[in-house]
Amino acid sequence: MENENIKCSQCNSTFNKMFLLGKQGNIDTCPVCGGKMDDVAEEEHEDWITWYYYKDPEYGDFSLWDKLPNDPSALTLIKEFKAPPENNPGGLEVVKDILRTYIPDAFKYPEEKTPIVRCPKCGSKEYTLMNKGYSLFTGFLGSGRVKRVCNYCKKEF
Repeated sequence: MENENIKCSQCNSTFNKMFLLGKQGNIDTCPVCGGKMDDVAEEEHEDWITWYYYKDPEYGDFSLWDKLPNDPSALTLIKEFKAPPENNPGGLEVVKDILRTYIPDAFKYPEEKTPIVRCPKCGSKEYTLMNKGYSLFTGFLGSGRVKRVCNYCKKEF
């Protein structure tokens, strides 16, 4: 009964029986329209297979498997879900999109948070940080500050 679905005869909404039992205590009426619920005999996607989303505790990286690995004890199972096989159109990207409905940040790389500093004159990203020294006009004022000097055009910014 755990994975059994039922369908509303009026609005065609499909729900898991366990969800309805937990939400409203019965499986006779549709929570959307109040219509009569019917058992769904066949699964919506019969050609889909079971995928396994694992985390390697030693290295901290994640992986997708379409079968159980040889040594599953070395990995931590995060999510088991149904999706089309890898040879379907879209390949693994479709599988990853379906996984993201369960785990939104799956296989997303962290965005670079530090801004890229570029030379205002030539646009180079390579520069050297130098301390401001003594100046004839300002003396020691500002001598503790850091200035950037472009490695290509030698502009200070």
